[in-house]
Amino acid sequence: MNTILYATDYSENSIAALHFAYALSKELNAELMALHVFDLPLTLASTISYTYSRREVRAFGDHREKLIAFCNEHLRNENEPLAITWKVDEGKPVSEVIIKNAKELEVNLIVVGTRGGSRIKEVFLGSTTSALINSAPCPILAIPEDADFHGIRKMVYATDFEGTDIFAIEKTVELAEPFEADIHLVHVSTKPRHTSEDQMEWFRNMLRHKVTYENIQFELRFGDDVFLTLQEYVDEIAPDLVAMLEREGHSLIKSLRHRDLVKRMKSEGHLPLLSYHKKNVVV
Repeated sequence: MNTILYATDYSENSIAALHFAYALSKELNAELMALHVFDLPLTLASTISYTYSRREVRAFGDHREKLIAFCNEHLRNENEPLAITWKVDEGKPVSEVIIKNAKELEVNLIVVGTRGGSRIKEVFLGSTTSALINSAPCPILAIPEDADFHGIRKMVYATDFEGTDIFAIEKTVELAEPFEADIHLVHVSTKPRHTSEDQMEWFRNMLRHKVTYENIQFELRFGDDVFLTLQEYVDEIAPDLVAMLEREGHSLIKSLRHRDLVKRMKSEGHLPLLSYHKKNVVV
C-alpha cells in the first residue's frame, strides 16, 4: 500500500478516522494525504469576477491552514513532525470531489469517519461514505467516532463464497500481513449443513491457489437471520476490523438499512468497516 487518503469535514466523527489513518500510514510506511472539500457558493457572474477569483484563492488558503491546524491539534501527542501531505479542494457533492482526488492521486485506500443520524439513510454510514463505497476506485475504511487504534490483531471478512471475494481477500491480506493479523473468514448460511460445508470446502481450495497467507481461519455459521447471526459472530470474535464486499444489486449494508440497524448491528457500529466494491476489486 503506497498512498492513504484521509478525508475530513472537521467534525467530531472524523477525529478517530484521523488517528486511524495516521497510525496505519506509519505502520504500512505509506504516504498519508489529508483532504478537505469545501463549497464556495457562486453568485451571478462570479465566475468572471476578479473579486470572486481573489475570494477563491483566499478560501483555498484559509481552508489549507484550517486543515493543518485540525490535524496538528488532534495529533499533538506525536513525537515527530507530522508526515502528512495537505490537500484542499472545492466543489460538491463532496463524494464526487473526493473520488476525483483519489483517482488523480492514485490512492490505495480512503479513510473516512462514520456518523449515525435520525434519517434512515444515515443510520449506519453517513451519506458521503455510502456514496464513496459505491463509486470510489479503491477500498473505503469507515471509522466510527468512538474507535481507538491499538493495531490490527484480528479481522473478520464476511464472505458469500463468490469468486470476487478471493480478490477482496487478497487485498485484505495486504493490510493484515504487516500486523501479522488473523483473518476470520465467515459465511452465514440458511442452507442445509452439507450444502454449505461443500461450498466452504470449494471456496477454501479456490483461495489456496491465490492466497498463501497462513493466518486465515474459516468459519461457517447457520441461522435464519443472516444479520443477527453475523452480529453474534462479530461479538464473539471481537475483531479490530470487519471487511466485506459490496455487490451491484446485492448490498449487505443497503439491506441492513431496512432493519433496525442500531440494535441488530450494534457491535459492528463500533468497529472499523473496510468495504470493497465488486466493480473495482478485480485487478
